[in-house]
Amino acid sequence: MARLPTSGSTVASPLRNEAEFKRVLSNLGVNGVNDETVVQELYLRLGAIIGRWLSELGRLNVSPVAKALLSMGKNLDEIAKILSGHETGMHSSFDIEIVSQLTKYLALDPTIGSRERAQEAISSFHREARRFAHTCQVASVDLATQTGQPGRPPLYWYDDFTVLLLEIADIGGVKPSLRKDRIRRTRSGWLFDAAQALETFLWPQMRSQNPEACGKRLERSSRRLKQGSGQKRSAR
Repeated sequence: MARLPTSGSTVASPLRNEAEFKRVLSNLGVNGVNDETVVQELYLRLGAIIGRWLSELGRLNVSPVAKALLSMGKNLDEIAKILSGHETGMHSSFDIEIVSQLTKYLALDPTIGSRERAQEAISSFHREARRFAHTCQVASVDLATQTGQPGRPPLYWYDDFTVLLLEIADIGGVKPSLRKDRIRRTRSGWLFDAAQALETFLWPQMRSQNPEACGKRLERSSRRLKQGSGQKRSAR
């Protein structure tokens, strides 16, 4: 289903602080963790990933928005037709009476003060109602034609997380290995260890349910990254 694009950018705070982030990097054998600027930049990158996940999570589907605009347009159009009861031309006695009563009670408002000014206010609102009715209808039709623009699959944000891990490995001069023992069915390697360690900075809903799920995420992200950008890093 098509979804509305995000507007602006969001950066969310990781669940653990920067000092802990620096300590985890050191435990992972990353050189250069004494460079506060590098650590801060990597920490902010982690926050940006969380922010993108939140933005994607909050995107609205196009369909209900288009329907709401269409409904607003129809209601405003109906209001505009009723408010035309005070204008010259053929009008039903019902519309004329509604505008007459509206004029009477609107004139009692101290900020209006007279029937003449009440009629001016009604005329102005009538014009704006017609304008907004037309705009709502145009927007509804335009949104309804936006097909084939689905949101990113739920775990595509993990590609950004994997890229960050690979960049950390590059900065630290370590090999981003990822292995699986087919007999014991256990996973290992720096990339796997780093993912598990740094996932603790992510929001709980973002974390892998277990080590195997984490390994599968890394495999799929690495595969997508290689297919999408021709990335030649090895994750064996």
